[in-house]
Amino acid sequence: MKPIVKAALAVAKKYPVFPTIKKMPCWSNSELGVGKGEGGYKIATQDPVIIQKLFSHPRAAEVAVPMGKSSGLMCIDVDVYKDPELNDWVEENSIFFKDTLCHQTRSGGLHFIFKHPGDTIKFPATLRAGVDIKAVGTGYICFPPTEGYTVFHNQKPQDFPMDLLKEAMIAKGGTGSTKLGSAYNDATDEELMERIQDASDLYPALRSLSYRLPSRRMENGYRMTEAEMVTVLENLMDTSVAADPAHSRYNDWVDRREKIPHLVETSMEKERGGVVLTDEDIEMMTQGETFIETQKMIASASRPIGPQRETSSEDIERRIMEMGTKDKSKSESDTSAEFGKRDVAQLHEEIIEPIEWIVPGMIPKGGTISLAGMSNVGKTRWLASLVVSLAVGDTARLGLPACDGRVRALWVANEEHEADIWRRCKAVARQHKDWNSEKIIVRGKGNGMFRLVAINEGGFPELDEDNIARLVDETRESGAEFLIFDPYVTLSDAMDENSATSAAMLTKAFLLITSLTGCAILHAHHTPKDRGKDNDWVRGDSSAWRGSGAIYSALDCGFTLSNWMPKNGEQRKAWKKAYLDERLSRWVVLDTGKIREGEPLDPVVYELVGQEMDEGEGRDIGVCRLATQAEAENALLHSNADKMEASMLGTDLISKLGYGKHTSMTAIAKAMGDHTLLPNITKADGKQKMFKMFEETVACENGYVTMIDTSTKEKQTWALILQEKEKVE
Repeated sequence: MKPIVKAALAVAKKYPVFPTIKKMPCWSNSELGVGKGEGGYKIATQDPVIIQKLFSHPRAAEVAVPMGKSSGLMCIDVDVYKDPELNDWVEENSIFFKDTLCHQTRSGGLHFIFKHPGDTIKFPATLRAGVDIKAVGTGYICFPPTEGYTVFHNQKPQDFPMDLLKEAMIAKGGTGSTKLGSAYNDATDEELMERIQDASDLYPALRSLSYRLPSRRMENGYRMTEAEMVTVLENLMDTSVAADPAHSRYNDWVDRREKIPHLVETSMEKERGGVVLTDEDIEMMTQGETFIETQKMIASASRPIGPQRETSSEDIERRIMEMGTKDKSKSESDTSAEFGKRDVAQLHEEIIEPIEWIVPGMIPKGGTISLAGMSNVGKTRWLASLVVSLAVGDTARLGLPACDGRVRALWVANEEHEADIWRRCKAVARQHKDWNSEKIIVRGKGNGMFRLVAINEGGFPELDEDNIARLVDETRESGAEFLIFDPYVTLSDAMDENSATSAAMLTKAFLLITSLTGCAILHAHHTPKDRGKDNDWVRGDSSAWRGSGAIYSALDCGFTLSNWMPKNGEQRKAWKKAYLDERLSRWVVLDTGKIREGEPLDPVVYELVGQEMDEGEGRDIGVCRLATQAEAENALLHSNADKMEASMLGTDLISKLGYGKHTSMTAIAKAMGDHTLLPNITKADGKQKMFKMFEETVACENGYVTMIDTSTKEKQTWALILQEKEKVE
């Protein structure tokens, strides 16, 4: 039995329970097969059989108990972790709190739990800033033994302290009435909006506005739709100072904003007559002589334009006080602390675990890697070669460091059909005669664009939790260790490549995925469209990643795939001239643009070649053939000689003879011994064969080799010229 089920059954001995995740219900209405307003906290039960089914949900992480009629409980929620002064308030009112059940929350707040007095009392949402009342089902709370929640006072729930409530209502400027909304009914729309924006009041003011909206009409009689009401209120909340993550009430703001759709739904139901309205409800819904115009609400949702007040040292000191006093009892070497501390002596005494690699020096486990390249340079072909090589456990055949065993990969291809990816992978397998490998998992564009960042109803970017959850689940289920996203730009509906904020959202998604799976992530990205530069300008360059510098900065490792071009000026001119006629785009090179640890990898040259497929599978499919720099340099040679053999022989000639001009064929033959590629140059036909081989300058590993005919009328002679590469270039 899962621990969460056991925990739920224990709590259910006294109170009805239902499962939540991050304080939100796990089960959607569609999963439950119920209509609006019938799911959420309303599925809470004490039935052991039903509880086991409810808490079997894969996202079930918390045991929640609804406040109100079903449990007979209500709660005073005190956020002492946000405002240290609330500790004094709790102490001042200890007479009301000392004898009742109390839980400490995950964030360090306190839940004082009381008996619910019944339906005759209407409770406000707050007693004061930082102190909320949860008295109805929607105000459910998590119970121990939910992780992070502990019993603070193990007492029985006592009667709710009505005197405390009356004192709080008077302190708010009211009469002490316990009727819902008495402190808000008299407020104008503008006053309620101001309370939200300065965070002096979040939920009550938001609720009051939501109650007013359904009954309002524009001058032309038009009434806002439910979706428009949600947008208006969300925009209003987004102007609050509490929308800043650094604000002390930010967590409250997040919680309240998430409740807006439910608030609007409830207000619409009330307006339609779905529930019995109290006098106070009617007063709240009809308060005010002016309409809340959509345009007005939206207009107020933008932050002030112009210079803002600069943060002062006093502001920082206040924040430090709000964060609470540090626990000085912890050892300075306590690695569980937020900031680790070591001196060099301690470092010498410790064994610090090295980085774990999937491909040493290239793909770190749990890291983020990127492959940048121009459109149509061959990124997808190279990725297919990488994926299959990882699956068979042989990355050395790509000129890369050897991986330690077979690696299972999952490939999200947003611009390729699944069949296209399989076709490329099969071509690689045929190229290398592979028959045994790990599974490869592919998702193509035929299943819809797979995004990690979406735009919500309010027009703001947010993580696509559903897609991320699907991906994490599939990764865990399949055992994948390596994830590929191709291309980067398709992963976000909010993608503005030049925005650091937009890039940060995707980085957040990558980090979340790697933390949940342990996988390494590689994304393919485009280079800037700078046609004024040569095709190889991006080689190993940090500017090869198009858009914001935040994309490159977030990488553990980065690599570029670019067209290979010679460095020598004269060769370069010839290369450009013959680029199309000789199909020179087939030569590409992989370079290191960023490395997490150690030395950059040596450049790796590939030739993009066609691989014959099985009968009935159409044309040849492009694959990457591992090549050498010299092969690429010799691509323009038109001699009948084998270019690869010529390059290999040239490399050995330079090694044995050294640079310079060599005219004695006998001396050359003696120095080279019985070299397998060297013709018998002591004879005329041998000299002629070698001349054909090096008549055009051949590029070798460390230089260039040329043979010239120096014959005269009297005597036939030859000269072998060996040039140092650096001096020529």
